[in-house]
Parts: sequence; C-alpha cells; structure tokens
Amino acid sequence: MSDRELSCSNSGVGQFMDRGRMNQNGVVQPLLTDLYQITMAYAYWKSGKTDDHAVFDLFFRTNPFHGEFTIFAGLDECLKFLDSFHYSESDIEYLRQTLPEGTENEFFDYLGNLTAKDVTLYAIDEGTVAFPRVPIIKVEGPLIIVQILETTLLTLVNYASLMATNAARYRMVAGKHVKLLEFGLRRAQGPDGGLSASKYSYIGGFDGTSNVLAGKLFNIPVKGTHAHAYITSFSGIGELKTRLLKHKTTGITGDLLDLAVKYRQSLSQVLDVSMEESSEGELAAMVSYAIAFPDGFMALVDTYDVKSIKAKKNAKDFDRNLKNSTAIRSLKSSKIVDVKNYKNMPQKQQNVGKKFYGTTSWSPPTPPMTPLMNGSSPSQSYDEEEAEMQKSASAANAATTSVTDMNGLHSTKSSNLKNNFHISKENISKFSSRTSSQETLPPPTLPKSQPIASYQPKYAVKSFRSGLLNFCSVALALNDLGYHAVGIRIDSGDLAYLSCLARETFERVAESFKVSWFNKLTIVASNDINEDTILSLNEQGHKIDCFGIGTHLVTCQRQPALGCVYKLVEINGQPRIKLSQDVEKVTMPGHKNAFRLYSADGHALIDLLQKVTEPPPAVGQKVLCRHPFQESKRAYVIPTHVESLYKIYWQNGKICQQLPRLEQVRERVQMSLKTLRNDHKRTLNPTPYKVAVSDNLYNFIHDLWLQNAPIGELS
Repeated sequence: MSDRELSCSNSGVGQFMDRGRMNQNGVVQPLLTDLYQITMAYAYWKSGKTDDHAVFDLFFRTNPFHGEFTIFAGLDECLKFLDSFHYSESDIEYLRQTLPEGTENEFFDYLGNLTAKDVTLYAIDEGTVAFPRVPIIKVEGPLIIVQILETTLLTLVNYASLMATNAARYRMVAGKHVKLLEFGLRRAQGPDGGLSASKYSYIGGFDGTSNVLAGKLFNIPVKGTHAHAYITSFSGIGELKTRLLKHKTTGITGDLLDLAVKYRQSLSQVLDVSMEESSEGELAAMVSYAIAFPDGFMALVDTYDVKSIKAKKNAKDFDRNLKNSTAIRSLKSSKIVDVKNYKNMPQKQQNVGKKFYGTTSWSPPTPPMTPLMNGSSPSQSYDEEEAEMQKSASAANAATTSVTDMNGLHSTKSSNLKNNFHISKENISKFSSRTSSQETLPPPTLPKSQPIASYQPKYAVKSFRSGLLNFCSVALALNDLGYHAVGIRIDSGDLAYLSCLARETFERVAESFKVSWFNKLTIVASNDINEDTILSLNEQGHKIDCFGIGTHLVTCQRQPALGCVYKLVEINGQPRIKLSQDVEKVTMPGHKNAFRLYSADGHALIDLLQKVTEPPPAVGQKVLCRHPFQESKRAYVIPTHVESLYKIYWQNGKICQQLPRLEQVRERVQMSLKTLRNDHKRTLNPTPYKVAVSDNLYNFIHDLWLQNAPIGELS
C-alpha cells in the first residue's frame, strides 16, 4: 500500500461521512493545485504569517449558456478533499525537488503537518440555484491553508456546476415526461471528465447514463442498447447459432426465428413494405439480440439501405435516361445546353445555366430523389431486365449498403440542420408523383432554408423501413413467447419525421395484431443532439420518448467553463477589496451573509448580501435593496419568506451536516428551479434575476473603494 493510501486509510472520518461517500477520486489530493499556491505558502511562512486568519469567497460573475441561473454542484467532493487533506511523504519529497534550492527544510516540516482541521467552510446547499456575485462557498481559517485550497476547490466546483446547469437546461426543454440519457463518455475530456459528466448530468435531471463505472460508483441507473456494428456483424440468418427461446411462463421452447419470419411476411402487407426492402442480416442480428435479452429488447433500426429489385430497376432506368439525355432545357431560353461539353462552352452560354439554377458553381441537375416509377426503358423491356436482375439478386440475396452511403446521396447522419428539418407527407407525395421522361427534369424548386438532402423520402427512409419491419417481426415473435420488447433507437435522419413514422407503425401493428402494448413501445433518438435540436423537434411534434445525448452535453460546447473565482475578502478582521477599471471585477469585501427573499406568490424575488454583523431581514418588514455598484438602482422589498443561504458544512476537522444522497440532490435541483419565475428560466432572452446588497454593505463597499483607489494628479 502506498503512503497516499495509508494516509487516507488512517485519516479520521467525519461524523456523517459513510463508507460510500468516502469513495473519493484518487486524483483529488493536495498536489492537484497550481505551483504558485505552494510558492505563496512559502512566502507567507517566510513572512511570519502562519497565524494570520483569512476569509475567501468562491463565486462566479456571469451565468452560463446565456441563461439567468446556475446550479451549484461539487460540494460533496470539496468536503471529501478537506477530510483527506494531508501531504504524504512522497508529496513532500517531490516538493523538495521542485521548489528552489534555497527553500528552508522547516517549511517542508510545516507542510507535512498541515491539515484542514482549523478551516471552516460555509456553503449553500448542493443542487440549489445560484446567481452571480453571491458566494456559493466561503472558506475561513489560517491564511496559508485556505490559500492552498483555492485551485482544488475551483476545479471541483467549476465543471460540476457547469455540467449540472447544462443538464438542467436539457431537462427543461425536453419536459418532465421525456427520458434523458447521458451517452457522452467516449466524447468527454478524459476518464475523469466522463465520470464527472455522468454524475452531474444525473444531478441536473438526466435519468441514466451509459457509463458503467459511473453507475457502480454513484448508483446511477445504467442504460444502453447496441451499436451498428452488432447489426452489420451478421450477413444472413444462416449465421444464427441459436434460434430457440423458452416461453417466459410455460417454459416451452419456441423457434424465435421461425416466428419472426412468419410475422415479417404478414407485416410486409400491413406496413406496405416489400420483403426485398429488408435485410436478412439485420433480421438475424435482431433475433440473436432478442434471444440474449428477451425482456430488454431494444433495437437500432437505421443500419441498412436495402433496395428492392423493382427499385433497382427504376434506378437503372433513371441512370440510362440521364446518360441518353444530351441536353437540358432552360426555362429562360430555348437553347439546348450540352452537358458533356458544358465546361468548353463560352462563358455567356455557361451563365444561362448559372442564372437558371441560381448558383455560381453550376453543375448538371441532380437526379430526383425518388426513382422513376413510370418511365419506359429505351432499349430493353421491363420483363427482360427484371429477369436479368432477378438472376443476379438470387445469388447475392438482397443488395445492401451502409446507411452512410445512401446510394451516393448525402449521409443522413450529418448536421443538426438535417435533423431539425421536417419532411412532411406533402413533400413525400410531391416527390413520389414525379414521372420520368427522356429529357432530364430540372431540380425541384425548394425554399432557400431547406436543404435538398432533406428531401429523401424514398431512399433516406428505406433503411428505416427495413429496420422497422424486422423489429416489429421480432417483437411480435417475442410476444408469442411471453415477452414484451422495449422499443427502438433512431441514430440518423430526420428525427421528427422518423419518430412519427415509427409511432404510426406501432399503432398500426397494435391494431392489426391486437397487441395493445405495441402502442407504448419506446422511441429513443440520438445523433449529436443539443438543446436547440430538442426545441426544434418540439415545434415539429416529434414522438420521441427518450433522448440519448452525448457530445454537446458532456463537453458543454456552448460554454466550456463557468469561470468561478476565489477572492480574499478579509484578513485578520480587516476587509479587503480588489479594484479594477472593469467594475464587474471589483470584489465585495468583508465577511458576508446571503439571504433569498420570496414574494407573495412563492417565487424567489431577490438575493440580498449583508455584513455578518447586520441583523437578517425579517418577514413582512421593508428592506432596502441596492445594486452593489449603481447608485440609482434600488428598491424596497417586503418579503413573505426569508431563506438564509449559508450553512456550516465543515468545522473543527469534521463534516457538520448530514450529506444528502445523489438522488436527494437531484430532487433539490428541481425543487429549487420551481422557485424561479418562468421568465428567469426561458431559453430566449430570460429576465435577469436580481442580486442586491443592503444599504449598510453598499456604503461600506464604496467607502472602502474610495480609501483604496489612488487619487490621480493633473499637470
């Protein structure tokens, strides 16, 4: 056992610190700090300031994500750090080698005996809504030790609060009835970032995580399905090693594959999906997964793009028509533009095409997204060509391509713009009704804000149709054996449209096969989802029951840091102020208390900072609240309820409060958010929440400001 482990195992445990809460991240230790904290400590020690007593405030200056609230998180990790704070022998040896050669040996002896037993930590409750300039933690104690704590406390609070706030915002836009799962471990900033993201997204309102270690360490529900790799690992039903499954109640063995194949034949008629449009490899993968997890069968349904023989024939017709067509007719000119020789044309003739297609980078027209259904083959009869294609198809089974290929079209798994765009039934019928001709038709006229790639009703959903057909077949087969499938996951394409299509399909199956629970199958959506994506999907009337969110959640892409700071406000009973030409960076000096005043409707109205020597505001009594730096901004408030924000969480070397479980902190977040008016929480132009100081503190700040500000001289 290392000296680090020995020191932790021998350290005293706080009064309310149970074994589960002592599961501290081993990286969080006294050396997890900036070098200048150690060099300042030596300079303090050298200057004889070991007995100086200081107060530091930890706060932030602005709310993240253009919002008007922040969720405070990370307090329990701060308390674990204080409880285990001790420099090990190897820490001291490393510091001897790192600090300048002239550093006195007695200083290292001093560090070796340093603990947090003389520190007092005040904080608001973890999971509470917090606002700029109101300290969320106050640290009081010997100057050297409270200075050394700075960097570690900041790193424990900054990301935790940012992550919890981000998760809370996702919860608000998704609504209370939609499940949210954190899928961000693979995109997080390292292992510790991944674990922290899982923990604090759960606090912020997420329902579970894919992170197995986070589930073990923090008792967070763990959720997951399978990847596209599992589907593509099967190429046909012949690869199934087992196809039998015992009935859930009777124990009689049934052939799940045989049942699924029979249901697939019936479903192809009900859902109007050709058997040729589904992948046998996908069916085999789903059957095998269902056998492994009959009570938890959830399938990824967008892996393959499978084309039927007729569709392949129509596509081939189109390609031939495109090759045979030697001209494109302009709507503004009767001139024929030769496609092959376009690049060699005079610039004037090229401009005809540019002007017609509205682009400076003209190219021959894009083929319609829907295969031509009524076009006649110029050189070969349909029957002859179908027979030829049938012959080749029988050898290769059904032709399949990855969904990211899409027969040369753009991948459906791309930008959020494609996710957000809604393909209506009118758009589908508009494209489906196009007929072929010997002459290539000009591209459809599209609204400028709508990408052409979104108009893919036939090819883009073909992979989804295959997945839905196979999933429903396996789900009905499971039903015959006494099991209920869980649902599907969609990881690409137009999530609003596809979720509506899936829900409509489930309802049709439920009615046709008399299985009422099919209506309640879960639809999970993933694919680079962010807050704006969910808002857009809400506007489009999606049918998604659960979002799996990764990159944008765990990396906090809209704002990567909260910007908490740790400032000295008092030393040896004397207030300290940091002045700056930027008023936002001027600190509020002295040891302060904070109160939250509530209005008659029960909503939080204002946070008030006072000197610790002032009496607290009283219910029903008028209180003058002032802006800390703008003299004209002031108002009287008569609170109906007053909440004292600070509690002593650490004193005399032990934890002084019963620490809540993670689930309780999670509940507190939602309760605290309910105390805010909706206009403070809205995503667009939220109303700023007011933070004020008492009249006494206002005068104190400005008197101290004048005393410390230098007086200029004009010459």
